[in-house]
Amino acid sequence: MPSLRLLTIPLSHYCEKARWALERIGLDYHEERHIQGFHYPRTYWVSRNPGVPVLIDGKQVIVDSTGILKHLDRYAPPGMRLYPEDATARRQVEALEDLFDETLGVESRRWFYFHYLPEGSAALRIAGQGAPGIERAMAPLAFPLMRRYATWLLQMSASSVTSGLEKSRQIVLQTDALLADGRPYLAGSRFSAADLALACMMAPFVVPDEYGIRLPSDAELPAAMRPTVQAFRETITGKYVLKLFRTHRHRAGTMQPPLPPL
Repeated sequence: MPSLRLLTIPLSHYCEKARWALERIGLDYHEERHIQGFHYPRTYWVSRNPGVPVLIDGKQVIVDSTGILKHLDRYAPPGMRLYPEDATARRQVEALEDLFDETLGVESRRWFYFHYLPEGSAALRIAGQGAPGIERAMAPLAFPLMRRYATWLLQMSASSVTSGLEKSRQIVLQTDALLADGRPYLAGSRFSAADLALACMMAPFVVPDEYGIRLPSDAELPAAMRPTVQAFRETITGKYVLKLFRTHRHRAGTMQPPLPPL
């Protein structure tokens, strides 16, 4: 099999989704990390697209976490595949994955950035893990522009964050209801792309220790974030997501290096 390369923004929960899928299958790959904004020249060069994650598999270039998961499923043994062969079950998995990616993930990202970007140097230390030294050196100088751009790109405001938080709570109520019957996984008896997407898109709200990079500890989180994190952790969905990270995110659990210096 050709060598695999994954272009990422290390903090991105969409990139975590692709990382987790690669590591779950046990595929060897090289992760090329870039700080937000600094990734554009590389991703445009490789894919003619600004988005991450980008998977390079030989001569194939796959953009978007869902596209990457579907591409990687061909390498997974039958018991490890993320998408069921049964058409009805597959539609259910894909519908849940889409809901989590397109709504929950958008809102959890907006909420996290809104509260954590004001932390300045602490935010850059989290964002820069594994990124090239030149990017980490330039990021403090570019940070005011990066923050304004992120605010515009993610449409961050107090009202949009409040509205998004309510949308997220409604989705969590839906998944709470699904999980309340004691089922082992969201869409059947096996871990699927729906579970993987839920775990990753909820990560900004529950801040799991086993994430693919080091996230802020509870003590490092701004005080305004802590009640929301604790409330989500106490839901059926939040407990389920934390359990998925503990029991299914094996490799990342041993990869918690100290934060890099500025």
